[in-house]
Amino acid sequence: MANIVLVHGAWHGGWCYRDLAALLRSQGHAVFTPTHTGVGERAHQANEAITLETHVRDVQGCIESEELDDVLLCGHSYGGMVITQLAERIPEKIKTLVYLDAFVPENGDSLIDLLQTALVPEVAEVFMQAFRGNGEVDLQGMMPPIPAEMFGIAEKNRPWVDRRCVPQALATFEMPALLTGKAQAVANKVFILADGWDPSPFRYFAEKYASDPSWQVVKLPSSHDVMVDLPEELAKELLKHV
Repeated sequence: MANIVLVHGAWHGGWCYRDLAALLRSQGHAVFTPTHTGVGERAHQANEAITLETHVRDVQGCIESEELDDVLLCGHSYGGMVITQLAERIPEKIKTLVYLDAFVPENGDSLIDLLQTALVPEVAEVFMQAFRGNGEVDLQGMMPPIPAEMFGIAEKNRPWVDRRCVPQALATFEMPALLTGKAQAVANKVFILADGWDPSPFRYFAEKYASDPSWQVVKLPSSHDVMVDLPEELAKELLKHV
């Protein structure tokens, strides 16, 4: 039995792993899907003071309170920012890091920095306009979610994703990752590229790590929300790395 912690991306919640978690649990694995402060079922806690650090502590609290070891830690999209900092703090508890179409920061990188680095300028500008809600960041410092259609999510699943996603604090995207290299103690690192949508900033990371022997790079023919559109295929892939 493996310990699997699934970390969601921006504007989502643990709800997005519903089908994937059920598949993994049906095979006897212990699966945890913590929701970040301010989103999902914790949307009532939303406020402009929430940062990346808040979300790192959310997931660290889950791992420590459940007393988990040898964890397969999977982070989707923005969740890559979270799991990287967790690997920095508790590398002894993590067996494998899986970046699911996710950002992989280096020291000092914020998500907004990485988004602009990973896309050619003209595409980055279009993406940033959507990312910033065309300037509609509200007075509480919250950023509205990007519509599911822009991420190529299957049409049948778009209403669910759009209905459940909620605004997230701007500060979570602006806060840089603070890293010293301790995360390198986690030997097993996997990057799963969702290869079925564009313009994707995550191709940048897949290409960056494809020739790095310390990484495995895998491609799945999916939208950005792989766990929503291809839960069975993703479950099979994750179980190769437990």
